[in-house]
Amino acid sequence: MSTDLKKYVAIRYNTATGFMPSQWNGKGRANLDPVWLVERLALFDTYCAPSLEGQSLKDFTVLVGFDSETHENYIRTVCDCAIGIEVRPVLVKAGEDYNVAFNAFVQSDTDAEFVSLTRLDSDGALAPTFMERVDFYARREIAKGEVNQQPLYIAFPHGQNFDAATNRYTQHEYPTSAFGTLVEKRSPSMNGVYCDEHTRMAMRFNTVGAASKEAQWCIVIHDNNAANVLRGKLVAEPAFTVGRPGAETKARAPARKETAQKQMSQTSAKVSRNAGNFIRFLLGRPMVLRK
Repeated sequence: MSTDLKKYVAIRYNTATGFMPSQWNGKGRANLDPVWLVERLALFDTYCAPSLEGQSLKDFTVLVGFDSETHENYIRTVCDCAIGIEVRPVLVKAGEDYNVAFNAFVQSDTDAEFVSLTRLDSDGALAPTFMERVDFYARREIAKGEVNQQPLYIAFPHGQNFDAATNRYTQHEYPTSAFGTLVEKRSPSMNGVYCDEHTRMAMRFNTVGAASKEAQWCIVIHDNNAANVLRGKLVAEPAFTVGRPGAETKARAPARKETAQKQMSQTSAKVSRNAGNFIRFLLGRPMVLRK
């Protein structure tokens, strides 16, 4: 068995987590709602995926958790967003535990003695040095023997917010931020980074804080963000910028009252990427990541 470290980034994406999309009409299952899925694709492709592409250390695998009933075309499109990064879908049936599904995938994917799983939301972004810091702290603590008997949590308290509507950035100090990493020995009984709420992980496991004067993560504030409030101190120069160059700044889903015919009759300059993808989604056609 290898004594090396295998690193993963785990994204829940549209597993059934109890969220309530802002434009959901109450029919069907919220996490399979077409409007939410199309909006989320634009957010993931615009903010999250490029932050994965831009990592200074790229020897990690991204695990994207999907509801098992999500259309395969949609899953394929999401996994194609991060160019040059290994992205693997993890299908989770309704009622099943996505944390268990992530752990089971890791068991079958590697024989490394130690694994790290980093928690990331599909509309969030990581600083370019984030995974490099994960690697540094994980290997340092493994070498010290700190991970032999129990898991180790790496906390990243320094971050920033980005308001997609105004292009404003803020510094955001959040000691129990969701952008944490759990390092542990790979085993069928491993805990996994989603074993508890992110606010309780540092109390549950031995924890080291990733020392940094600059932000290591970014929360994107947008219309369908559960925490749709710009927190922290406004800054003129962010630690790093988010968003794919040339992509839409504000990712909106098409309003439900607009018909597909009305969407298609608009000029190409006015039709958003989301509106076009909404039509493609309903027609079962491949979606467009970016223009």
